[in-house]
Amino acid sequence: MNFGGLSSGVQWNDIVDTTIKALEARTLTPITDRITKRAAQKEAWNSFQKLVETLNTNATAIRRTGFGGFVATVPPSPTTSRTLLTATPGLTATPGRYRVEVLQLADTAKLAGGSVADTAAARNLTGTLDINGKTITLAATDTLADIRTKINEADAGVTATIMSEGGTAGRLVLTSKTAGATGISITDGTGGMARELGFLDTRSKPVSSATSTAAAALGLAVYPQPASIRVGNTLITANLATESIAAIAAKINAAGGSASVESEQYGSETRFRLVTDGNVTAIDGDADSQAIVDAFGFTAGVAGTIRQTVQSPVYTDAADNVATSASLLTGLKLDGASSNLAVGDAINIRGMRGDGTAVTIGIVVGATDTMQTLLDKINDASDGFGGGTRTATAALGADGRIRLTDNTGGASRLSMTLGVTQVDGTSGTLGAAVVSTVGRSRELQTGKDAILRVDGREIVRQTNSITDAIEGVTLQLNAAEVGTETDVTIDRDVKGAVDAVQKFTDAYNAIRKFFDEQRQPGAPLFADSMLRGVVDSFTAALRTEVASNATYSRLTIAGVTLDRTGVLTFNADTLRTAMSSVPEEVEALFGFNGVGGAFVTATDNATRFGDGPISLQINSINENTVILRLREVEAQKRLDLRREQLIAQYTRMEEAMSRLQAQSGSLLASVQGLNGNN
Repeated sequence: MNFGGLSSGVQWNDIVDTTIKALEARTLTPITDRITKRAAQKEAWNSFQKLVETLNTNATAIRRTGFGGFVATVPPSPTTSRTLLTATPGLTATPGRYRVEVLQLADTAKLAGGSVADTAAARNLTGTLDINGKTITLAATDTLADIRTKINEADAGVTATIMSEGGTAGRLVLTSKTAGATGISITDGTGGMARELGFLDTRSKPVSSATSTAAAALGLAVYPQPASIRVGNTLITANLATESIAAIAAKINAAGGSASVESEQYGSETRFRLVTDGNVTAIDGDADSQAIVDAFGFTAGVAGTIRQTVQSPVYTDAADNVATSASLLTGLKLDGASSNLAVGDAINIRGMRGDGTAVTIGIVVGATDTMQTLLDKINDASDGFGGGTRTATAALGADGRIRLTDNTGGASRLSMTLGVTQVDGTSGTLGAAVVSTVGRSRELQTGKDAILRVDGREIVRQTNSITDAIEGVTLQLNAAEVGTETDVTIDRDVKGAVDAVQKFTDAYNAIRKFFDEQRQPGAPLFADSMLRGVVDSFTAALRTEVASNATYSRLTIAGVTLDRTGVLTFNADTLRTAMSSVPEEVEALFGFNGVGGAFVTATDNATRFGDGPISLQINSINENTVILRLREVEAQKRLDLRREQLIAQYTRMEEAMSRLQAQSGSLLASVQGLNGNN
């Protein structure tokens, strides 16, 4: 409210402002100035604390074991220029030269199961399997995705994923979480789940012959009646009295499954096993089915390979009977239709072996040539599929199809077509062989241990990061190169030591500069005894002496000197000379019982939370500032109240003078009126 000069002509506002400013200068400003000073002091102490913390960090660096650290020199391979390994020295390393040869890298194991058409469909599998000792229980409603989740949740040391094979198809893949030759241990539980998922094959017990009747080969006096069995997703009928294990394997392949006969040494004899891809189980409702399975003694096998097979269309003879090896090529029918083969026509056999090498061979049809003639040509050991470094074998099945099987398991590029060129120059075909069984390796990746030699000593570990081959040094193996020895040299890091001492010197001098600035009148911490005490403790640490050192017992001898102004100077050449002469003494001088240890202790004491001098000073300033701010608020309240009182007082005075003026005017008017009447 502006009340000045209306009646009295006096500027009461100016009088009030002048009065309040005088009171403010006497009561409030001293408090505000002290708050400002305290803030500057706190900021200075905070800055000092950061400088001390930096000094602590650098003191810790020079105090450590292996002062300055170590450096490793690892040249590349002189043969291939590859970096076979790297070396990282630790603080406990020992200078020296070591000869290292990387023979083998560690690798993780990886297993693949069988392919399924729909990974989101229920697999209808009930049973268990063990992976690395962990049991996984499968339910009939589990999809392949559900099984993957169960394996991952079992924490069995593997990661289960689904490898897509286009559309909804896919297969389960297990990857070991750790490298090493132990790989992945997978065993069947109830129901043969490891075989059902395609991780293991199924093997019969060893028999004496692959071509004799299965009953005779098994040594059965009493054998089961013919019955159906399930091999994976394939159903066949087996007659042990009349069929050999080779014939039964052919039956499985003809039905779309995958089976083979494998030989093995059995003492001084050779025995044979029927090996199938997928679990072999009995058929419900067939009374003799389980007896067939039991007679073979099928058990879980190994995570081996599956050989690729390609098969032709069905061939029949001129009388529409299923073709046999004795069927003539002339009159041969293809899927019931005549092939129009005649004497003099050429059958052109084309394709690729499993390794991708081309096959180009053929025959000219003669009057007596049979299917066996064609098979012999396909299997020719010179130019046919029986030649080369990766062979394949063709056979005619009981269903009239030619099946060409890669003799090597695993991924394969095996393919075949049978083209026809007639005498008149026209072209025909005996059909292209399509893949009936895809070649694959269940073991996509073999678990391996790392193998290396260090100065002639062979070391085997499960990882490529080797920490115990050279004391205090970690070797990281990058590539194996048998026969190449790499000289790994470990030296003291003189440059690192020089840099560490330089940083320590700079950190100390930064504190000294701060201290000198605070000694100037008007500085926030001018004449602060606590600051001086902290800096004095650092100066005392500089004078630490290591009596056990014969030569370098004090810092100044090693090149770090305190001049008369309190500033540290550092002669790097002097330190280099010391390190090349007696590095152990230099390490001791800067170590735990030397200058580094003294400075770490001094800086820790200075910055200790709660009762350290810096912390005490900052806490004191904070507490004092709180009190000053309360006093500032109270002083401001008193000033505000005084202003209100003055305003009220001068307002009343103005009002009184206004009334007096009004009365004076009234009296004057009355007197003038009387004069006028007179």
